[in-house]
Amino acid sequence: MAKLIIETSANQKEALYSALEERGLTLTEWFNNRVAEIVTPYKPSITEEVYELRSCQELKNFKTVLSRIKAQDWTLTNDNTTYLSHNIHPYPAKFIPQIPRYLIKMLSLRGEMVWDPFGGSGTTALEALLLGRQAISSDVNPIATLIGKAKTLTLTKEDEDIISAIVEKINVLASSESNIIRTLNKHISEIQSAVPNIPNIEKWFHPNVQLELGYIRWRINEITNSKCKILAKAAFSKIIVKASFQSGETRYASKPREIKRGVALRMFASELSFMLSKVRILSPLLRFREAIFQTADIRNADIVSPYSVDLIVTSPPYPNATDYHLYHRFRLFWLGYDPRPLSKKEIGSHLRHQKEGTGIEQYIDEMKVALQKMHKGHRLGRYAVLVLGSAVFKRQEYQTAELIADVATSVGFEVVGIVPRKVHDTKRSFAPAARRLREEKLLVLRKPLEKISFNLLMPPYKLWPYESVIQKREIETLLDIDSQCIESDKITIAINPLQVDKLRRLTFIHGFYSTKYHRESTWQAVLENGDAFSSKSKRKEPKYATHGLHPYKGKFYPQLAKSLFNLARIEPGQRILDPFCGSGTVLLEGYLNGLDSVGFDINPLAIKIARAKTGILTLDMHLVDKLLTMFIQQMEYINTDEHNKFFLNQECLPELESWFPEPVLRKLGWILKSIDDIPEPTVRDYLEVCLSSIVREISQQDPKDLRIRRRKPPIDDAPVKELFIKTLQIQRERLRHFAQHTNRAPVKFGNANAFLGDCRDLDTFHKSSIGPQSVHAVVTSPPYATALPYIDTDRLSILLLFNQTSKERNKLEHHLIGSREISTKARISIEGKIEANDFDNIVSPTAKNIIATIYNFNKNTNVGFRRKNKAALLYRYYCDMTTALKNLDQVVDKGGSIFFVIGDNKTQAGKQEIIIKSSQVFQETGQAIGWQLVDVIPITVTRENRPHNKNSITNNDILWFRKP
Repeated sequence: MAKLIIETSANQKEALYSALEERGLTLTEWFNNRVAEIVTPYKPSITEEVYELRSCQELKNFKTVLSRIKAQDWTLTNDNTTYLSHNIHPYPAKFIPQIPRYLIKMLSLRGEMVWDPFGGSGTTALEALLLGRQAISSDVNPIATLIGKAKTLTLTKEDEDIISAIVEKINVLASSESNIIRTLNKHISEIQSAVPNIPNIEKWFHPNVQLELGYIRWRINEITNSKCKILAKAAFSKIIVKASFQSGETRYASKPREIKRGVALRMFASELSFMLSKVRILSPLLRFREAIFQTADIRNADIVSPYSVDLIVTSPPYPNATDYHLYHRFRLFWLGYDPRPLSKKEIGSHLRHQKEGTGIEQYIDEMKVALQKMHKGHRLGRYAVLVLGSAVFKRQEYQTAELIADVATSVGFEVVGIVPRKVHDTKRSFAPAARRLREEKLLVLRKPLEKISFNLLMPPYKLWPYESVIQKREIETLLDIDSQCIESDKITIAINPLQVDKLRRLTFIHGFYSTKYHRESTWQAVLENGDAFSSKSKRKEPKYATHGLHPYKGKFYPQLAKSLFNLARIEPGQRILDPFCGSGTVLLEGYLNGLDSVGFDINPLAIKIARAKTGILTLDMHLVDKLLTMFIQQMEYINTDEHNKFFLNQECLPELESWFPEPVLRKLGWILKSIDDIPEPTVRDYLEVCLSSIVREISQQDPKDLRIRRRKPPIDDAPVKELFIKTLQIQRERLRHFAQHTNRAPVKFGNANAFLGDCRDLDTFHKSSIGPQSVHAVVTSPPYATALPYIDTDRLSILLLFNQTSKERNKLEHHLIGSREISTKARISIEGKIEANDFDNIVSPTAKNIIATIYNFNKNTNVGFRRKNKAALLYRYYCDMTTALKNLDQVVDKGGSIFFVIGDNKTQAGKQEIIIKSSQVFQETGQAIGWQLVDVIPITVTRENRPHNKNSITNNDILWFRKP
């Protein structure tokens, strides 16, 4: 322990001690609390060199597992054991958080379920959440449940405001004796009813304290916000012992003293404020993830479902050592519980062993029942680690770990090994019966492994035929199973249970179960529905996470993108590329599935959307939630002053005025100025994209039309504030919902980067650090021949957010691959090449034939300019795409997959209908470059209900190439 000398005056020292005494704090407690608020809060270990599990299959060889555990330094002498909220509330005989932290890393994967059946104050649960796991913590003591819930809270700004208001009101009340007397007298009946019936209460609580604690308890019960009530109850629980005559947390003896009015009130306000500061530090790390806490006796309660737990980490009560109910006796009374029945339930209680005259045999018998329940809830092939200390009964010492190992074997566990851990003198228990312990032991158990049959569950919606094909291919690829074993309506596979990490990655399977494996959702099901098995929705959800942030024509279908990652056997950490990334669907899917995703596009709006969709998820979701809350509050007072128009680009103002009513422009100017004041650039992008998403609704553009066509009749104003706030509220709720489920993600989220660039230009690849053979897979849906008018469709957003004039947008539109726009000079030049049979770098015979056929049919026919341009446009399109594919060939690694989702369309040439067979063209081009065509998977899409879409594409192919 380090000493710190601080110089101050005698008067200041005396005043400080007096103030701290009234709040029930020692100088050390107060100082450490203040330090925790300003010093880097999350540093549990000096080095933290811990082996992290990478796949379930690594758990198969238990000798290797045991050697890794033995190789770890478990002394942890100099490590901080009170970081974050681990010291939010006193609790006897806590085990240090590094122990569950390291074991969770070594023996489980992200998204898996960790259970502590003797959860105590929630140490294991908090560490599991911090490491991206699910957590269940159970304990017979209800105080444990309360502490665990309080120390794993993420509070919203609204929650924090409620807590701050409570603290302020209590401080005001306690500021004068007259305030206290008046308030307590006014509510004396409510207060008296809130004071529990504690035997000999006068012996343990001063009359002033009884009334003030009764008042606090009554006020807490009036709180309707569940999170705020939990935190307030925890603060209330924490001050009970300090406000009582009990001589200390670890000594059950009465030491009466005079206590002035207001002391208990000030203690409560101080502790609640302290807990709020702790949770504020913790919230950015938890990001709304929550654990399950249950008050239950493991011996007679089914806490978890059979075969549902991936890892058990626990420190059972040491035999004949600690009396939890005794140290929390008065807390239990004040929180509405009776500690007397609890005293008869505690396993290993020193007083209970004394009263009942029992020895180690009773402890072993009760632990056997607990081990049976743990075995029942555990999954095949998975591990349980129990931290145990030796016991003394009648001066005879017993090696608890060895005794429990024998019992564990009798209930069906395999004993992997026992690993000793030296307990440092300063870390040993306060309980006299346990003070002698100089060593703990980690008892490592495993539930035996066997091959079982899994039933795979279909999504709650009907799959398209091509999805069913991909579904089977995914299973075959990820699990190395012959697809002939898979029936169409029911899928049952026999595999090693340690392959479940592969099952969790499936796209078109939403769950799996067995008679020896509790039903579990895939990550895709969690993303789409939160919990597919309880969802009432029968529709496919394409807007999960941030996929629904902004409408974008021709978007890639997110489930399809993910399934292609699986077909290509892309592993977390590998790089994927989308050279036509649009609004970032592939990039977001890559991020959600642990991949390094890179994308290009020349549309600035597409890149802004892609960056907003992926970037916002990388931020501290707690901070984002706060910023959105404050911004929504600010939007309620939207300013419509004419000067707001000056924030808009003045060069673009005439065109803006032609598309937006005057009142709308004033509101937009004020909103954009407010967004510009946000310091975080990613949040600025996100808010601008949210604003762009309502542009069609607040402008003169017909929102139902793909192209820019004016409303009939025009509008004079629009509910900008209402629509924008509604959009922000929806997005805030989606972000929070996503954050709450991130502890079910089976991988660490990846990286996603969207660049404004053109894949026809090799410099685009170089500028984004994509070198030769550095990409493991390409997944993309390139622009189709004579593509959608992306720039024109979103011209108002581009005008508003990027200040691009009509001239600048037209130039960009002409530069798009697949653009319908071409100058007469360029058309004539290309037609000269067609006449000369000069097809530049086009290598596909089908492409050459289509271009020549259309040109010959149209050249001597009186057709409109659109048809007249068609041959030249296709020539330019196939030239551009050939260049793009050749560039991709340079960056894709050997053995890498290249997926194109492409469709055919049709045109009239002369008087004949010509099919533009782009799928065939791409196949020929890829093979000419040297790629192996692995498969062509036909897919079908639906038309949107928009005018002028009679020629929209409904038949597409997935082209799957592999680079040799």
